Amino acid sequence: MIQSGLILLCSSLLFGVIQGNDILRLNIPTEPTLDANTVCKTFPDLTKEQLELCTKFPDVTASAIQGIQIAVHECQHQFKRNRWNCTSLETKNKNPHSNAMLSRGYRETAFAYAVSSAGVALSVARACSLGKLMSCGCDMNVSGRTKDWEWGGCSHNMDFGIQFSRDFLDSREKAKDIHSQINTHNNRAGRLAVSRNMEVKCKCHGMSGSCELKTCWKAVPDFNQVGLVLKEKFNYATMVDHTNINEGSLRPAIQSHKKRPFETDLVYFEKSPNFCEYNHELDSPGTEGRLCNKTSIDIDNCSSLCCGRGYNTQRQSRVERCNCRFHWCCYVVCEECKYTEWVTVCK
Repeated sequence: MIQSGLILLCSSLLFGVIQGNDILRLNIPTEPTLDANTVCKTFPDLTKEQLELCTKFPDVTASAIQGIQIAVHECQHQFKRNRWNCTSLETKNKNPHSNAMLSRGYRETAFAYAVSSAGVALSVARACSLGKLMSCGCDMNVSGRTKDWEWGGCSHNMDFGIQFSRDFLDSREKAKDIHSQINTHNNRAGRLAVSRNMEVKCKCHGMSGSCELKTCWKAVPDFNQVGLVLKEKFNYATMVDHTNINEGSLRPAIQSHKKRPFETDLVYFEKSPNFCEYNHELDSPGTEGRLCNKTSIDIDNCSSLCCGRGYNTQRQSRVERCNCRFHWCCYVVCEECKYTEWVTVCK
């Protein structure tokens, strides 16, 4: 059974709203008012620098906030089989960057920073091309012609997206300590995962659908592709020795290889906990009650995911969000998928 649902982000611009169905019947305005009052004062825990940026560019900031929301969804998708599955980043009335996990130096933290930075860059770059932002438009640097096609259409403004992502997120990292350096590095890695995977899309022109001439433009990649790239970076993230880091640059003794990480690598400096049990300090829920796969040989197998506590087999009916689509600006349309099945659940 699938039931349509509309979830309004712009009215509150908070991450927890998409967990419930209490506001699904609200009408979504076709052209929402995106001024400083409706954006900057609603989203919590913005720094002084972020508030100043939001006041100057409220429409761009709204797109950036939606980009962080998209990133949280992608984090949950990529980590759905891991013990820590990003659910704590989607807490009602809270900014994900204020989550306790993001104050640590774990591999998971590195991914969260990178995917958030990528989400902001991608969302803003795409919004520029929609003609909805006062401060940017299409990327006018893309031009020229070849024998078979020419640049045209409206290329997504990746330069503006990257710059705003840098201004909005890197401004949180004012300290010169290892944590700020690593967060800034991972933010950049996230943006590079977008810019280095830009796609060329084309449209054919000619009589009767022929392709005598193609008009092409640059577009940001599907965010799931960005998520896959960053999850691979997470799997091979580099642990740095923070006792050997010079101010302003990462010059770590890196486990066994002793080399400086590439700019596209994710880096971390703190060994992750096992995430098996509820941890109040980290706002980490643990794995009790999680669905596991007793036949899997991957990380979602019941032995690993349940941390040796065992599991129960039961018939379960549940409703999950599915097939979510993000729209400018600033709401997400999801469906509700209902499942009834026999499942294995961690004790």
